[in-house]
Order: sequence, then C-alpha cells, then structure tokens
Amino acid sequence: MSLLTELLINATTGLLWGSVLGAASVGLTLIWGVMKVVNIAHGESILLGSYIVSVLLLFMGIDPLVGLGVAIASGLLLGFAIYWMNLHKIIGHVDVINLRIEMSTLLEMFAVSIILYNLYSFFTRSEPFGIGIWHLGPSSYIHIGYMSVQVNHLTAAFFSLVATLILYQFISRTSTGKAIRAVMQDSQAAALVGIDPVRIKMLTTVISIGFTAYSGFLVILYESAVVPSIAYKYAPLAFTIVVLGGLGSIIGTYIAGIIIGLSYGISKVVFGILVSKNASDPLALSTAFVILVLTLLLKPEGLFARKR
Repeated sequence: MSLLTELLINATTGLLWGSVLGAASVGLTLIWGVMKVVNIAHGESILLGSYIVSVLLLFMGIDPLVGLGVAIASGLLLGFAIYWMNLHKIIGHVDVINLRIEMSTLLEMFAVSIILYNLYSFFTRSEPFGIGIWHLGPSSYIHIGYMSVQVNHLTAAFFSLVATLILYQFISRTSTGKAIRAVMQDSQAAALVGIDPVRIKMLTTVISIGFTAYSGFLVILYESAVVPSIAYKYAPLAFTIVVLGGLGSIIGTYIAGIIIGLSYGISKVVFGILVSKNASDPLALSTAFVILVLTLLLKPEGLFARKR
C-alpha cells in the first residue's frame, strides 16, 4: 500500500469519526453555551444512548433504529431529572452566572458522572456491550477502490450530519430556539420581553441531554461495542471540540469535530512512520489536545464563535 493510499484511507476514517465526534459534542456546546453548565457527565450521557440501544438489541431483539427512539426518550427524561434535581436551585433564578456558580454546576455534574459511571460498571460488570454484526443494508462494507468502508461508519456519519442540521434549524428558525439564544446572550433582557428563563434553562438541559443520548447511538454504530471507560475518551474530546468550534455554536462544533477527526486520521499515519504503528494511536489522539492548547493561545473564543 502506497503512502498516499494509506493517507486517503485514514483521512476518510478520520472524517467519518470526526462527524460522529462533532455530533457527540453538540449537546455539550448547547448546555455549556446557554447555561454555563460544565457538564462533566457528558461522556456518561453519551453512553446512556449506547447502552440502551445495545441492551434492547441483545436481550429483547429490538432493532437499534427502534431502540434509538427509546434512547432519545431516556435522554430527555434524564435531562429533566438533572435540571430539577441538580441545577434548578443553583441557576434557575440566576440572571448572571458567575465563576462560583459555574464551578458549583461542575461539582453537581461531577457527582452525576460518578453515579452514572458506577451504575454502568455495576450492571455491565465493565464487559463490552454492542450491536455485533448488525448493519443497515445487505452488506456490512462498501468497497471504493482500495478502500473498504463499514456501512455502520457511513450510517453514523450521515445520521450525525442530519441530526446536527435539524437541531441547528430548530435553534435558528423556531421561536423556542430564538428564546434559547436570547437567554444565552442576556437572560435579564430576555425576561423583560416575556421569555421565561427558568423554562428555557430546563428545556435547554432536556434538549442537550436528549441529543447527547442520541449521539450514543452514533457512537455504538462507529465503535460496535462500548465499555464504561469509553466515557473518559469521548468527554475530553468533546470539551476540546466545543472550545475549538466556539462555545454555543452548533455548526462550529460539528465542523470542529471533523477537524479533530481528520487530524487524528492523518497524524496516525505520520506517527506510524516516524515512531511505530503501536504508538501511533495514542499519539494521534494527543494531537486533539495540542490543537486545544493552540486554540486557547491564539483564538480562545474558538474558530466559529457566535457573534453576540
């Protein structure tokens, strides 16, 4: 295999994974951008969707596309519970969220993260759960020249793009979406024109966690199987992607995910040549955090920050 072919294959893989990463980070940019809630439990919220889809398939024979609906509903319910049990007393009636309040939400969500992680570990015994050989269509691979691309990877990338565009249109075009953006920009001014900030904060949390659970379906399509510790892989990457894309920017976050995915795919080839194949994967993942440091130094507001 020539170097160019290897680069093309890895860039394609990185592009598909980056699309999943972008969608998996959208829920975080929404809750962090609107409410300044540092959702440390983001990785575990992703796993909620992954586990529900895989458990329904493995134990009840329910098709993952049907299980997706259950995963989304579960995410919406979790978001509702998180808001009223953890966040409402801290930020519900607060117009200006200062650093102290933001750190309080971080601690609250850290507790949620620990609870969910231990529940997953207890019920799954940290064994891999996945969808096995399930795939859409008659074949599990599509062959394009020298490349063999998994159908599930393409499906995950397609569902990532569609869902992100739908959410973007909802936030941009609907009255509820405009109310969310108004609260994000100025909660006090929004209240003066008749918007209920408490209702919007609750709704934002529900949408954010619901969309994050949806992205768990995308992750299980791409990964095929998950374990609780995979939360510690996706959560840091999501924070990196949100910072790179610009806090509160849905499309910016999605594009930043693709940038991180491409950088991973290409750098994996480079490190494989310069160091070794065995070390290429962790070194390639580290490039995401090099990009994070450069972003904070050169453009801390992010590449696609929303104009206020």
